[in-house]
Amino acid sequence: MEKRVKFRDLLSEGQVFAPCVYDCLSARAAELCGFKALMLSGGAVSYSMNGLPDMAFSTIDEVAWITERITNANPLPLVVDADDGFGESPVVVYRNMHRLVKAGAMGITIDDSTGIRGAERFFYARAQGKEISMSEANKVVPRDLWLPKVKATLAACEGTDCVTIARIGVPIKTKEGFVEAMERALRAKDLGAEMIMVNTQDLEDAKRVAKYVKGWKMWPDVTSKNGVPTVNLNDVYALGFNFVTMHIFEKAAMYGMMKYGLENFKNQSSVYSELHDLGGYPTFAQQMNTLSDYRKWIDLESSFKNL
Repeated sequence: MEKRVKFRDLLSEGQVFAPCVYDCLSARAAELCGFKALMLSGGAVSYSMNGLPDMAFSTIDEVAWITERITNANPLPLVVDADDGFGESPVVVYRNMHRLVKAGAMGITIDDSTGIRGAERFFYARAQGKEISMSEANKVVPRDLWLPKVKATLAACEGTDCVTIARIGVPIKTKEGFVEAMERALRAKDLGAEMIMVNTQDLEDAKRVAKYVKGWKMWPDVTSKNGVPTVNLNDVYALGFNFVTMHIFEKAAMYGMMKYGLENFKNQSSVYSELHDLGGYPTFAQQMNTLSDYRKWIDLESSFKNL
C-alpha cells in the first residue's frame, strides 16, 4: 500500500472534506470518489457491526478492530470518533486512545458525552414533531470529568502523527450554554488540543464560535435543509473550520443493496446486478477494481513465484 498522507499535513494545506465511513468498502468508495481523508463514524460502525443505533453500544475492541483494518487497507488518513473514550477513568481512556493510535488513527475525537448520546434521540424527536437540537438530544459530563480525558488523549497521541480533537456537545443556543462551551474549548486548547469541535449548526453559530476559538476547528457533519446546504464550505473555512465531515455512505449502501436485492428477488435471477454498470464502470475488470485493488495483489503473488 502506498504511504499514507498525514492528516495534520492535509489540514495545513487547506480545508479537508471527509465522508463518514464504517468499513473497508465504504473507505474504498471514498477513495475512488476523490476524498482525501476519512472519518470513522461511531454511529455508522454501530449500524454496520452490530445492527444497533448510535447509543453507546460499541466497545473499544470493536472500534480498534475496524480502525486497524481500514488503515491497513486504505491509504487515506483516518480520523476516529472515539466517543467518550470508552471509560470513565482518564488512565483507561489513555490506554484506549493509545490502542487507536497504534491501530493507525491519524485523528481522534474525544467528547464530553455520557452514555446517553447518539443522533437517534434527535431523529426520534423530529419524527414525533418535536424540535430539538442535536446537542439537546445528548447528555454531557461536567467539565472537570471531561478535561482529564482530553489530557489523557493528548498523552496517547504525543510524539505521533495523530491529532487530538476536543469535541464539545454543550448546546450553544443559550447564553449559558455558549459560555460553558467556550470555556471548555479554551481549556482544551490550553491543554494542547490541536482542534476543537463545537456543535455548530449554521453560519451564525460558526461566527460566534470563531470569535473566541482560534485555530483549527471541525464542522460536525454538514447537512442540508429542503435541498439547500445549511452552510457553504468556503464560508466556514474562512472562519477556521478546516475539517468538515458528512454522512452519506450509510444511506447510499442501504439504497444500493435494497435496489439490487429487490430487482434480483423480483426476477429470481442475478441478471439485473450483472448487467448494471455501477453508473459508469461497464467492464467486469472495472467493477472488480471498485471492491479492491486486486491486480496489485495478483501481481505481487506472481512476483513471489518468479524464482
